Amino acid sequence: MSGKNPFWNYDYNAAQRNREIVDSYQQANEARLDSQQSQFEASMANDRVSRIQMQLNNTINSHKKVVADYEQRLEGFRLNFFKIMMQSNIFYRTINRLQEEWPDQKDHILDEIQRQRDYCNHPEYREKWWNAVSKNNIGESVLAFPYPQRELKKKP
Repeated sequence: MSGKNPFWNYDYNAAQRNREIVDSYQQANEARLDSQQSQFEASMANDRVSRIQMQLNNTINSHKKVVADYEQRLEGFRLNFFKIMMQSNIFYRTINRLQEEWPDQKDHILDEIQRQRDYCNHPEYREKWWNAVSKNNIGESVLAFPYPQRELKKKP
């Protein structure tokens, strides 16, 4: 009978179209809600990324300051070490030269060097200087050459 009644077919087709329209509106609304949810989640993710990037930048900047401080201290250690090495080389060359010029005094020179070496190897003496070196508290008076510069009296 439904096939013979044109109004029933019309009503059925209209109802079918209305269901399809309602379904398409519902699907569009769900798609819009999904899109809004995705945008919200993307915005939250971007905010997290921004916060993490800011924390990373702060960490990098603070580490750069720490590294710069260490590099400055290292440069101070290098300068002090250079001054000490220059003094050591001057004294070493001087002692060798004195032994060459006065071979009869060689044993006396070497004995005096050994006495000073023994004195400087006492634990109290070593600890005093180790503390000064480890804390980089070596004053300019220690690093300055102990004898003033002067004109040579005898030219080589």
